[in-house]
Amino acid sequence: MQDLRIAVTQMTCVVGDTAANLATVVRLVQQARDADVDILCLPELCVSGYNAGDNDHPVAEPIDGPSVRHLADLGKDTGLTFLAGLLERDVSGIVYNTQLVFGPSGVCGHYRKTHVPTVENGTWCQGDDLPVFDHPKARFGIEICYDSHFPEVSTELAECGAKILFLPHASGGETREDKQARWLRYMPARAYDNAVYVAVCNQVGDNGAERVFTGVSFICNAKGEVVAEAEHGDREEMVIADLKATDLVETRRVPETFFRHFRRPGLYSRWRRKN
Repeated sequence: MQDLRIAVTQMTCVVGDTAANLATVVRLVQQARDADVDILCLPELCVSGYNAGDNDHPVAEPIDGPSVRHLADLGKDTGLTFLAGLLERDVSGIVYNTQLVFGPSGVCGHYRKTHVPTVENGTWCQGDDLPVFDHPKARFGIEICYDSHFPEVSTELAECGAKILFLPHASGGETREDKQARWLRYMPARAYDNAVYVAVCNQVGDNGAERVFTGVSFICNAKGEVVAEAEHGDREEMVIADLKATDLVETRRVPETFFRHFRRPGLYSRWRRKN
């Protein structure tokens, strides 16, 4: 890992208004580029809008469709690596909740949400892969919203070399204060237990489909400490943090507090077979 600057942003993502959502993404990507950001993460389904339970609105797009081509061109034009969420319809007809990675070469890869809760079952299917993505300055992984409740996902990504975990959300149903308190009970632990950086963002505002999101976006260092966070729960906001390679090395310097050093995966797999 090299020193780098990352950003997460909370934004209003209107269901089905792809043109408006793409315009916002373009503006935020340009803002991040102007701030010398290396990697920007935008919320879950920021292009489509979040409307679990409705299979017709918004309309799912192919992964090589017009929205993706537009964002691929944006990555080429700006040179910025950024992550954006899309409701994807695969060539087989299966729909996924997908976060794509864009950069100077266009589309750099994608991740499909691997853990789908009850309210989303039947709207999209779960993915089966946990890819790790390469940036010239750091490797990173992605967990979409509900995925972050499963510690094994973070550990697997960290074991595969991810130094940063990006956690884009479309999480509503709580006040900003309640959501922040809940998220701070477990998301910093994903950073602390695995000695990785964790960056979280959420949608914010009214999405036009009877859902209101209250933001909450923050970045944790590898000790699980919040080093940057959004100040508001009712408006768009970008959170930026500078990550230092030496800080990560120092966090992992003492073997007893670099917990993954003592993992016993063989033991865990035996336990799973017994149960």
